[in-house]
Amino acid sequence: MLDNKGKHICAGAVIVTLLAGSNLAFAGQKWDFGNDAWLSVGAGLRATFRDTDGDSDTTLDSARIYVNGQANKILGFTLDTEFDHASNGDLDKLRILDAILRLEFNDYFNVWGGRFVPPGDRANSSGAYYLGIWDFPFVQNFPAYWLGRDQGVAVWGQTGGGKFRYSAGAFQGCNGDSPCASAADGNSPLLSARLSYAFWDPEPGYYLASDYYGTKEILSIGVSGTYQADATGTASNPGDYSGFNFDFLMQKKVLDGGVFTLEGSYYHYDTDGRPTPLVSGNGYFLLSSYLLPYEIGIGKFQPIVRYQNLDRNDGGYDISRWEGGVNYIIKGHDARLSAMYAETDYKGDGLAPISSFSLGVQLQY
Repeated sequence: MLDNKGKHICAGAVIVTLLAGSNLAFAGQKWDFGNDAWLSVGAGLRATFRDTDGDSDTTLDSARIYVNGQANKILGFTLDTEFDHASNGDLDKLRILDAILRLEFNDYFNVWGGRFVPPGDRANSSGAYYLGIWDFPFVQNFPAYWLGRDQGVAVWGQTGGGKFRYSAGAFQGCNGDSPCASAADGNSPLLSARLSYAFWDPEPGYYLASDYYGTKEILSIGVSGTYQADATGTASNPGDYSGFNFDFLMQKKVLDGGVFTLEGSYYHYDTDGRPTPLVSGNGYFLLSSYLLPYEIGIGKFQPIVRYQNLDRNDGGYDISRWEGGVNYIIKGHDARLSAMYAETDYKGDGLAPISSFSLGVQLQY
């Protein structure tokens, strides 16, 4: 019998082998029924080998199925699944990641309802699959039901084909069975909103990416805010939660086709001085990368470095981390490899820095 670690390794090896054997033709499958009706199905995989201070492990981080459909020009839906192996490494539990009813009227006004990523920072909108670096930033600590998603409704729109974008919504937040629920047990919704402007190429749609690998030249800034009344504390002494984010992304083609990237994000979290599972404090990250202009083998190398810092005022450890390494970009976000070294410093109590090395593979179809 295989233990959970063995199951992770075998499952990852099988999926990597199957996808690699398809000549890297990752486009998904789409059926067009006419009259603006269609259905598409795809899949995604992320697997990591990681060594942390001599303790190594290989995990199948994510295995997703993507289903999208359109009934007509306005009405559509999204249904994405993910294996939930956060507890005991159990790969047999399939959960709904995204379940969205989409009413998309025009560029200027659209309505989404269900479970999806609330309006917020670029990193969460990109998600693990569309970041420019392997690991999701630990300084991102906005409330979420699961994997950055929440249940609610949002309106969004854009002008200039995606030059200016807005989104705003109301979500479950820290109520009911949410991981961030506190003893305050309030009933107010979590309100979130984002505004962004792209000075160079537009970024159309609801979601974002943190790297376009030269298909766009980007100079974009965004601000987002989150608020929920009675989300922290106790029933007799509740407090409010608020969060703020500012982010920017610059990507420019240089040196005969290379792509230089500079990305940054600042976060502020306020839990009103009450007990809560949420983080209170300030954090930021800065990232820079350079995609080489020429192919080596079937892809391009991309050296990358990121610094993160989180200063907490809730009694938790302040944390900083340097990361450096290289991505190997085969087919954008559909096929890429990553090798990263990181050193994490927990400030206080004489804790020693923690070093780690990771190798990651990401495939999407």
